[in-house]
Amino acid sequence: MRAVRHDDGCGLVQARTITALLLEDDDVDAKLIALQAASFRMLDMRVLRARSTAEAREHVDRERIDLAILDFWLGCESSLRFLAELDARLPGLPAIVLTGLSMPDVREMCVSAGAVRFLDKASLTGEAFEAAIVGVLGPRAFRSPAAEPTRYGRPGLTIVQTERCDR
Repeated sequence: MRAVRHDDGCGLVQARTITALLLEDDDVDAKLIALQAASFRMLDMRVLRARSTAEAREHVDRERIDLAILDFWLGCESSLRFLAELDARLPGLPAIVLTGLSMPDVREMCVSAGAVRFLDKASLTGEAFEAAIVGVLGPRAFRSPAAEPTRYGRPGLTIVQTERCDR
């Protein structure tokens, strides 16, 4: 369980583990992204790293993926073709594209291909990366299992949330 501060009190929210497919051919960038993910404060994220689109397909075939994080340029090809393939295989899967090529044309190509977020590697901090992922996943990042209700409260009032709110 994680304690989360709310405007009108403090509550406990169980963050489920988010599985992210990271398609990144550069070992140094992949290591930095994994270190940032390990230090997230609001998310518990498991990173499945793939160095190529073939390796990424294997992860998609074997694992449940909640989020795709794709490097725009993979040595000799862009990841946009794989992004379109992901969209066809897993409709609605949110995808974030990371790149060192922060140009308006690249950003537009990524969004047109289905990326929900585009982040520049040069200015990416751990806090900005986590905020982008939380923004993309929304409540899915914090949904508790049905058997384990989420409790919010302050003295004199406790709300137990399963799929609805009760007093």
